[in-house]
Amino acid sequence: MSFIGRLCDMIGTQPALSAAERGAVVMSFEDTVAVTYAGWSASSAVAARRIFADGGARLLDGSYVQSPEHAALVHGIAGHALDYDDVQLTSVTHPSVVLVAALMAMCDARPNLAPRMIDAYAVGLGANIALGEVLGFEHYDRGWHATSTIGPLSAAAALAYLLELEGPAVRSALALAAAQAGGFQRNFGTEAKHVQAGQAAAAGLRSVLMAEVGISGCPDIFGERGFFDLYGGASLAADPDKVEIAPNALSVSRKLFPCCYLTHRMIGAALAARRTLGAEMPEKARIVLRVPYGGMRPLHVTDPQNGAEAKFCATYCTAVALAQGTVGLQDFEDSAVFRPDIRNLMARIEVIEDALEGDMPVGVDHGTVRLQISAGGQTLAEAEAVFYPGAPQAPATPEAFDAKVSDCLSIWHQQTGQRLTLAGFRRDLHEKICADAAHCP
Repeated sequence: MSFIGRLCDMIGTQPALSAAERGAVVMSFEDTVAVTYAGWSASSAVAARRIFADGGARLLDGSYVQSPEHAALVHGIAGHALDYDDVQLTSVTHPSVVLVAALMAMCDARPNLAPRMIDAYAVGLGANIALGEVLGFEHYDRGWHATSTIGPLSAAAALAYLLELEGPAVRSALALAAAQAGGFQRNFGTEAKHVQAGQAAAAGLRSVLMAEVGISGCPDIFGERGFFDLYGGASLAADPDKVEIAPNALSVSRKLFPCCYLTHRMIGAALAARRTLGAEMPEKARIVLRVPYGGMRPLHVTDPQNGAEAKFCATYCTAVALAQGTVGLQDFEDSAVFRPDIRNLMARIEVIEDALEGDMPVGVDHGTVRLQISAGGQTLAEAEAVFYPGAPQAPATPEAFDAKVSDCLSIWHQQTGQRLTLAGFRRDLHEKICADAAHCP
């Protein structure tokens, strides 16, 4: 069967999720809503709320915007504003910020749909992974912001399942979503990156609402001269007709640090080296950071002038980890970027990107990040990171995940004056997304 046929079949079928998979989906909602709280006061999110204020669609702080579409946009912007939302490595996307923003906006407007929300997320994630497998890493490597190209279609798939659309309406929803797919890595380090994620959520929701009332689209948007031909590279990474299309809720990586994902193995290696060193770093120590080929592609900032730019600076993120033993939200406030001790340490870090050997590597998780600290001709500490902290192969501990959520809620309290405990946050969220106790393991 064709790719579009099998994708529509998945959208029309309830996913058979294990308890572990269902728990992972709930964790994705917790993670995404927590970082949305933390990003609520970002200037991009504040501006979007002001532009679209008043109406019948409720936001998480109790205020209102004009429509569910605008709620999805605002929540998507806030959820991506701090670059703290989760990652799916096959598609090289932030899947949950798009899916959760779109699903919660729709279910707030139509509460009767809430019991289908967890399954709908899994369906959307399945579409996200399959699209990413077909397009391959070259799509991202060419400069597309895959979250905002793949995101509208994955959100449309999730919402089509949620609304129980059938036949031509599902195909039209996907075609309408594909027509709104776009976003560039050139915008990384600016507020436009946050907006691209919000636009993806809004586009998915808008597409499904249009398809629901009968607006038609191409019945096979993945056919000749369609989505794959236009957004793929010189050749597709996989044959669309042979790619498996199925949810995989256990494939999502939790971001444990609020900065570009490509810095996370660097931070992991720095934290390990710091533990090995066990003492203050000598003033004249030499620090060498070796990264795999391609590992510096989005990390184009070398002299960050604000917190947003610092998220894409390899030496800044590594220096913070070495100096403090932690990397948190406060480290990406604008004032934190100019701390003399961090700047001094940044100047001592030499970044060496491995040369290309053999075939072009695929994805962002190949190779190993290595960090070495030496002084006086002696090696003081060495560490390496193969897996990203929080990835399926190195999952976040419950303590680390709780610390992240608590950090997000603390920022929310600091910026808004509204206090929300970890237990209260989970209770309120589970009431929205879980049809019964079995849905929230």
